[in-house]
Amino acid sequence: MEGQGVFTWPDSRRYEGEYVNDLKHGYGVFYWPSGKRYEGYWKKGVQHGKGTIFYPGGSTKKAEWFEGTMVKTG
Repeated sequence: MEGQGVFTWPDSRRYEGEYVNDLKHGYGVFYWPSGKRYEGYWKKGVQHGKGTIFYPGGSTKKAEWFEGTMVKTG
């Protein structure tokens, strides 16, 4: 997949956003069946850069990611 797209897994997880070479890359939103979602940046299939996690019930956590690992919050 290239450009904008949507992918839904059998367990209802869903990603809506940018793709490069079939990988999440650029800005996108990832949804979990629990109602949690991540809105932010991806690089080569993993979270990378700034993003926000939205939890069921309304709380949020802003974070920065490096190659899929959260490195800074706030």
